[in-house]
Amino acid sequence: MGEKNPRWALGLLLAVGWLGAHRFYLGRYASAVAQLALALLCAALWLWGGRAAAYAPYLLGPMVFWLIRDGFWLFDYFRVEEDMDSRLSAFAQSQLDEQASLPAAKAEVAAAPVPASVAQPAIAAALPADPLPKPATDPQTDKKSLAIQMAQKHIGDALARRDVQTAHAEAETLIKYLVQRSRKPQSDPHLAMAYLLQGMTFYQTGQLDAARKKLQMGVHLGAAFAELAQPVRQAQLFLQRLRSPQMASAAAATPVLQPGQYPLLMQSQDWARALALCEQTIALRQSGHEADVPDLAQHHLHAMEIAQHLGDKDRQRVHGQALVALAAPVGAAVPVAMRRQALERLGDLCQADEDHQAATAHYAQALELVNVRSSGGNAAAQAMALCALLQRMASSHAALGETAQALQCWQRLALYLDSFDRLDQQGQRMPDPEAVSVMLADYAAFAIRHQPTRVKPLVQQALRIQQRSCRGYSLAAARAYEVFAAFLEAHGHADARRSYLKKALLLVQICDPDNSVHLQQLKTAIREAA
Repeated sequence: MGEKNPRWALGLLLAVGWLGAHRFYLGRYASAVAQLALALLCAALWLWGGRAAAYAPYLLGPMVFWLIRDGFWLFDYFRVEEDMDSRLSAFAQSQLDEQASLPAAKAEVAAAPVPASVAQPAIAAALPADPLPKPATDPQTDKKSLAIQMAQKHIGDALARRDVQTAHAEAETLIKYLVQRSRKPQSDPHLAMAYLLQGMTFYQTGQLDAARKKLQMGVHLGAAFAELAQPVRQAQLFLQRLRSPQMASAAAATPVLQPGQYPLLMQSQDWARALALCEQTIALRQSGHEADVPDLAQHHLHAMEIAQHLGDKDRQRVHGQALVALAAPVGAAVPVAMRRQALERLGDLCQADEDHQAATAHYAQALELVNVRSSGGNAAAQAMALCALLQRMASSHAALGETAQALQCWQRLALYLDSFDRLDQQGQRMPDPEAVSVMLADYAAFAIRHQPTRVKPLVQQALRIQQRSCRGYSLAAARAYEVFAAFLEAHGHADARRSYLKKALLLVQICDPDNSVHLQQLKTAIREAA
């Protein structure tokens, strides 16, 4: 399907939409023929006269409803197209930037293992480096292939960060985009690849029922295409494991793992064995004559992550301090991102132990390593990392009673969040709308005592972002309602507080029904407000 002009589509809808012209223009021939047939039938009954003409008005209602619905459909259709076009342009530019900087970064990339390989080996193994052939004569095929490459990279990055929600959202956005671009879904290898990618994402994140459905759909659609033979075979292997989990677990326990293969145990969440093998790997690397510093730092970072799953704070602290010590010498080859993550986790440990002074020091060091002026799509990620650090520093300062320093952190954080909000209003993609709304709600919670006039604007801004992002159905929106209820309680508005608590309770029941503790807290607060 070629590029379509939204003005042409809207004009056709308004002028001759009853004939299905806008659907013919967009390539939706089956529904366009149905619309045309309905319009001709209505006209024929009207012209026939007599008793037949009495039935014509009964067809006008469905026709008008269909045209009104098509107006909303066209808006959503072109919104998805424009959003994907902007994201593809940014991704293509970032790929060109990476290729331009490849000679300089090749040594560092070769030395430091990519974290995504720990979280997504199944996806990397299943999907070829060049997912689908891209004929130069068909720019739309190029566009679909680029969309798949972008989704594959973003899903891999999200899984490496253990950000399951973003990984699922990327897969769902890709499916929605390709479905509306495919005239015949059963004949589109790109859509088959997208379903396979979504199924593998569900498999990696432990949602096995959803993985089974999507993998079966992808195998069914992709079996007819020779270029998808490798991912289809991989998906069939996953389906076989899903049908016989006992055999899969027995097979997983059979191999004898070497120290450097502990990421396989991380995938299976065998954290105790993974930590033992990871520490063996670190010991082997340290015993070498010339230790590979980036590789050693990566293993220390993995050890911190595994110890966090085990709840072992002492080992987290030991490995974090070892990583920071590796980066201490001038000119040390430890990547900046690893140093920042280690400092962030050390700060979180100190904050959990209520050592807020040390936590603030670690966060301040991590803050110095954030470069928001980086080029390409990495700037938004760096800005989000800076916002998360400012939020943690504000909490530490507040716990120490340093209200002025906490307020400075919140105000600086608000400047970045306002810039994200402006980009979102202009139609550009916000990095993480839910995290942004949660930060705004946390700032509002702090402002209840120290800046009461800021509470309502911050809560309204958080709710607007969630309304644009997910129509307001999210835990971030529930958090905003809870904060505003606390603000109303501080000012003696008990009835209004109860209504906002009810809104928060409804959203938690929808978005997190298994969180019985949170639900009970909200119900108790509502009863007390009554």
